[in-house]
Amino acid sequence: MDIAGTIVEVGSEITIFKKGDRVAALAPGTIDGNPESAAFQLYTVAPETVVARIPDDMPFPNAVVLPLALTTASWALFEPVFLGIDAPSTSSLAPAEYRKKVLLVWGGSSSVGSCAIQLASAAGLSIFATASSENFDYVKELGASQVFDYNDPEVVTNMIEAAQGKKVVGAYDPIASDATTMACAKFLEAFGGGKILTTLPDSSGLVLPEGVERLSGPPPRYAEDGGPTVWQIVWADFMRNGLGNGKLRAKPEPLVLGSGLEKLQEGINMCRKGVSARKIVVELNG
Repeated sequence: MDIAGTIVEVGSEITIFKKGDRVAALAPGTIDGNPESAAFQLYTVAPETVVARIPDDMPFPNAVVLPLALTTASWALFEPVFLGIDAPSTSSLAPAEYRKKVLLVWGGSSSVGSCAIQLASAAGLSIFATASSENFDYVKELGASQVFDYNDPEVVTNMIEAAQGKKVVGAYDPIASDATTMACAKFLEAFGGGKILTTLPDSSGLVLPEGVERLSGPPPRYAEDGGPTVWQIVWADFMRNGLGNGKLRAKPEPLVLGSGLEKLQEGINMCRKGVSARKIVVELNG
């Protein structure tokens, strides 16, 4: 669902993009069932609402790490039916008192976690993130207030102690395994419960502590009034403005396997084995 490249044609009613624009976009073909709108091909038809120009000096492999991760993080954090955090803007700063509110992001060095930290930090929250020790500096640079080693058997206890005196607004679990979701649940339980947003639905019947609720997508496609959803507004703002003014960074770094459609399966196999603080990218030349 992640693509970046040069526009080769625009629809007759499109006015904000033109042929030759360098863009990154979300390719929703696997959601809407339209093969023309899917990635993993040389040419993709993308909806105008999820296309954004990228800076002239930004390479396509860097830009392509963002669309799906930013979309996923945006709906989970800001849509009222999910965590419902007040959405940030690239043109204004959140009130300083928001820093007293804590959001837990489990898996801060993942692609979705990297975007979630940046967006939640822009929203003024204090972010507790987990990562392996070698990625602590990376996660802090993205905006995490405190980083905890998920390999530490006392990690949940340490986070609970660090959050004393603060308001916990929820947890976001991009990893979405039983173990990570339960760890988030135990953290929330210590503060009276709350919502955990996961990137995958529960398929194992995991029993969570009382007062803790697990939610997952898909995101709403339209707002109640028929206009753009919160995630679409945030996506457009941060992809179209944030990359240019520095409010959004194209992270994690791309790991480019090479060029050609034949590299896609190799990339999928690498994803299944797991990568850390990188996103696998395949270049396609039409």
